[in-house]
Amino acid sequence: MKILVAAGGTGGHIYPGLAIADKLKERLPDAEIVFIGSQVGMEKNIVPKEGYPIEYIRVRGFERELSLETLAAVKGIFDGISDSKKVLKRHQPDLVVGTGGFTCGPLLLEAAKRGIPTMIHEQNAYPGKTNRMLGKKVDRVAISFKEAAEYFPEDKTFLAGNPVRDVFKQTDRKALRDKLGLKESQRLVVIMGGSQGAGSINNAAASFIVRNADNPEIVVYHLTGRGQYDKVLEKLKENGVKLDDCRNINVLAYSNDVHTLIGAGDLVVSRSGAMSVAEIAAVGIPSILVPYPMAAGNHQEFNARVITDNGGGILIHDAELTPDLLAETIPALLRDEKGLEKMRKATKERAILDAGDRICAEALKLIK
Repeated sequence: MKILVAAGGTGGHIYPGLAIADKLKERLPDAEIVFIGSQVGMEKNIVPKEGYPIEYIRVRGFERELSLETLAAVKGIFDGISDSKKVLKRHQPDLVVGTGGFTCGPLLLEAAKRGIPTMIHEQNAYPGKTNRMLGKKVDRVAISFKEAAEYFPEDKTFLAGNPVRDVFKQTDRKALRDKLGLKESQRLVVIMGGSQGAGSINNAAASFIVRNADNPEIVVYHLTGRGQYDKVLEKLKENGVKLDDCRNINVLAYSNDVHTLIGAGDLVVSRSGAMSVAEIAAVGIPSILVPYPMAAGNHQEFNARVITDNGGGILIHDAELTPDLLAETIPALLRDEKGLEKMRKATKERAILDAGDRICAEALKLIK
């Protein structure tokens, strides 16, 4: 039994692919699972560390509209199709699963043309153009939000959710707060903008920290992103904040323990990538969501509205996020404990905690 998983580009595509692979491996321990990626994405660093073999195909810009602006872009598309044919001929897979990234389009198209069982997983509430096209060709479409159903054929689409790690699904709030040394009266605010950081969030967050550096009742964990860490530290220093003297303020470039932070938290300020929204929902933490304005098809706003339109959080557009607005909104939410509890409940109601099992079950039907 051999299964190919096309997953690449960003963590939002790669980690769902890994979660699906893990579930398939549980059910099919003898199956050989090979990832197909490209050299331009994060998969070349992430996938091997998780113990899966990965092969690469040449592809460029398949997720955008076809363009004749450069010969390189056109050549990349044809290279991807050619390499996909070779990969399929070499491996003769029993199933091909695509979770997004440049490699997903050509590989899934070629697999579907050959009658190989195929499935795609769409992470966002508003699907990208490539998946909307693939949805007409593949055998099964797993969606993460019911709002995405209208973009795919009804007879092959099922609601699966985004598979998140168990640490987000099994949080013990009291234990996590004890781990962080939080007092019962203290309120924990987690602010994060992704691995590379978000300038608008970091700017507003730095101002919020300046105003609350001497407020022991508000504890802040600010994850700046690796690319903006030094800039944030410099701004805090310019405004007289000495982090060594502020036991309630924690500024980090990145954290591998986000599940601990939001599991113990009272409020999170975040972008609204699909996996971030899924993790927030799994934990059930109230949120202020600031969609990335340049996301393809504005899909981050669609993701955010899955939570905010149901009372689980507040949506603030990037252009409207000012230091004053954040400084006013956070304390107002923290003062309203009943309101926070309603937000927790509304957020948790949007969580799908068995996404990996749902996807695995449908995949096994295709193989059989």
